[in-house]
Amino acid sequence: MPRVGALAVGLVLISACMHATWNVLAKRSADPLAFMATFSLVAVVIYAPATAVMLARHGLPAAGVPFLLLSGALQIVYVFCLAAAYSNGALSLTYPVARGTGVLLVPLLAVPLLGERPSQIAYGGIALILLGLLTINVLAARGRAAQELVTGRRGLVFASLTGLCIASYSLVDKRGVAHVHPLIYVYGLIALMTLGVAPYALWRRRPAMLREWRLNRPAVLVGAVLNLGTYLIVLAALRLSDVSYIVPLRETSIVFATLLG
Repeated sequence: MPRVGALAVGLVLISACMHATWNVLAKRSADPLAFMATFSLVAVVIYAPATAVMLARHGLPAAGVPFLLLSGALQIVYVFCLAAAYSNGALSLTYPVARGTGVLLVPLLAVPLLGERPSQIAYGGIALILLGLLTINVLAARGRAAQELVTGRRGLVFASLTGLCIASYSLVDKRGVAHVHPLIYVYGLIALMTLGVAPYALWRRRPAMLREWRLNRPAVLVGAVLNLGTYLIVLAALRLSDVSYIVPLRETSIVFATLLG
């Protein structure tokens, strides 16, 4: 029986394009953390009616709550690490490293933790993705000045930590979405992330958040729709296939983000 079908592939490719787009918008913003905190608040408002309908129909099973809370905590760390990566490094370097770390770790961890068994072809594809990431970083680094490389290294450290968060919450979400409707689950994640990030952002970045909303409102609205929407699509794909297939396939977003960067 196929482990990943055409529907799952299509969903992941759409999600990859959406993910790359909102990451480019975050990188282009004056303050990535303020931008992400702002669109998270907007996303909570935009998706509230649809989530309320799904919650009334499906409820929130108790078995899914621990996964939701753990993934929400990881999402908070993810946002701070991603914002730091974008503030300290080029998108064409930090984005591939952040996403590529998940490509490496998820299949390795999914085998002992979830009992998944990727095929030899899948392992070959993962190896090619990792080779591509290495190539992107080597070629990009060759054209950079020494001082820019020093600054960029900080971005790469945070990008690696971001990738570790991605791998961790992906494994948690594979279990969590088996218990909770995808829209309810991802809305809960965004709500928890917003509760964790927004107070700090409002305290330290309130002028920047107001500036993003006043001067960059279209990008904020697009980011709000895409951020929650892209993960909703991934969670739907996780219900159809193994996480060790979905996460590497999702990293086709690296191609889109590198070209846009």
